[in-house]
Amino acid sequence: MNTSVKTRELANSSMNASGKIVKVGEDFEKNRILSEVVPKRYAQFHRERLCHMHDLEFYDTTYNCIGINVKDLLGEKIYTFRTAVRKLNREIIALTNIQAGGIGFLNFDSDMVCYISNESVEELAEELRELFFDLNVYSRKGCEKAYVTFNFGLDKTEEGRKVSFALLKAYSLGDENGNPFVFPNLVFKLSGDVNVIENSINHDVYIAALESTSKRMVPTYFNCDSESNKGANAEKIGIMGCRTRVVDNLYGEKSGLKRGNVACVTLNLVQMAYKSVGNIEHFVELIKRAMNDAKDSLIYRYETLIASADFSEVYKRKIYKDSEYSDADLAFRNGTLSIGFIGLWDALSVIYGKKWNEISDMEKYLDDAFHIVYVMREMTDLYTKETKMNFSLLASAAEGVSGNFAAYDAEHSGKGMYVAEKGYYSNSFHVPVNVEADFVEKIQFEGKFHHLCNGGSITYIELEEMPEGNIEAVREIIEYAYKNDCNYIGLNFPMDNCNDCGFVGRIASVCPKCKSSNIRRLRRVSGYLAEVDRFVKGKKLELLDRLNHDR
Repeated sequence: MNTSVKTRELANSSMNASGKIVKVGEDFEKNRILSEVVPKRYAQFHRERLCHMHDLEFYDTTYNCIGINVKDLLGEKIYTFRTAVRKLNREIIALTNIQAGGIGFLNFDSDMVCYISNESVEELAEELRELFFDLNVYSRKGCEKAYVTFNFGLDKTEEGRKVSFALLKAYSLGDENGNPFVFPNLVFKLSGDVNVIENSINHDVYIAALESTSKRMVPTYFNCDSESNKGANAEKIGIMGCRTRVVDNLYGEKSGLKRGNVACVTLNLVQMAYKSVGNIEHFVELIKRAMNDAKDSLIYRYETLIASADFSEVYKRKIYKDSEYSDADLAFRNGTLSIGFIGLWDALSVIYGKKWNEISDMEKYLDDAFHIVYVMREMTDLYTKETKMNFSLLASAAEGVSGNFAAYDAEHSGKGMYVAEKGYYSNSFHVPVNVEADFVEKIQFEGKFHHLCNGGSITYIELEEMPEGNIEAVREIIEYAYKNDCNYIGLNFPMDNCNDCGFVGRIASVCPKCKSSNIRRLRRVSGYLAEVDRFVKGKKLELLDRLNHDR
């Protein structure tokens, strides 16, 4: 066996001693799964980059992610705020090491209210800042930071509002040198009559969130009023930082609490476009076949997981819906099985022999694009009815897959094709990053697709410079996306910081304040912030091509 250490597959990983050993072990386990556990047909799809099985090393070991509240981890005991925060960190570490993916606290502001006595916002912020320090330690597997998301913004009580302001203040303060934190990801929950509308009770919290976004890119924004979320209790839903959304449930109410995505695959639409040789009808048929195979592969994985995994910790902690019955199938049938996709517009570029330069070049083909995603959503809805499992359609984040798919295709069916040889595919239904568009055009274009992707979706707007202090500009973008039915919204811009003096802004080569060249360059990779030199190859190439969407 070749035990040489390969390049990282995620920006949120360190090739420290633990990381090197973990990487070798993960590669060994992936090969075992593909060779001995997964049926040959599905293993071939994965190896040939047609259908990527995410978290393959955890295939028969654990589920992916979970939405949760603080008391699910701390119990009913009353603690001081400081003690609750310290204990919460320990519980997060324990939880992140028994699952494959992220942890989303769906109402962090409301969750923390019961631990507040008479502390000021400043005192709460200092305690939360200590938590943020802890969450940026490589505590997950010894080589990753815990993928943690705090949703907030809806609690109307004095104490809940304090928590919201404290979260923003703690994140704004950064580390000892004022450098931005990477985790947790903060998500502000937009609700018209609670915080978006002028004079609503939490409008001031919303304005504070916009100010934080203007200089930290965080928080991002979850639209509780979107078409997707109508009919759901806003206090029981939220988002994972990677965009995962879990709401509908055949076995209970619409809620993301104590539930998550069990397993996920991503379909390579571009490879199917190469094989369709310019025939859109054939392309749609190939997608339908791939969807059916993806469905079957997810059911096989689910059944293997239920039969093989040790969920004693889940039962003990009672963290998953119905897990108190110590029956894996009874609990995890509440989770979702997601079919994701990548490269919609790259695929249409191949089908029609077009190279998109401006968004106007794409408008003629918008109906075809919508039809493709609509068909995929119809199929996942049908799978839910037929199998009695919670299937969903995910607009994939695909951090590592974006480059891996393109690299493989460039040597095979996509050889000589521009869309493969540029080194990456564009995520989900996103307008490709190298297409000229302003934020209005991009939001109008992408907003049409969000309600189809009930497993999660996002629209990003890329800015040329940090809009620090320009709250109205940030607000204009966020609210335009909110009104155009974008389910989840984020702003990206260059955010460099000097490791020596803490200056934050765009830094060309040396710090303008202290002249140091010890610079950390943060950008958003796939739902979370990361240092540019930690980006995987495909995302580095994408970063170079990203055009701005300023008007």
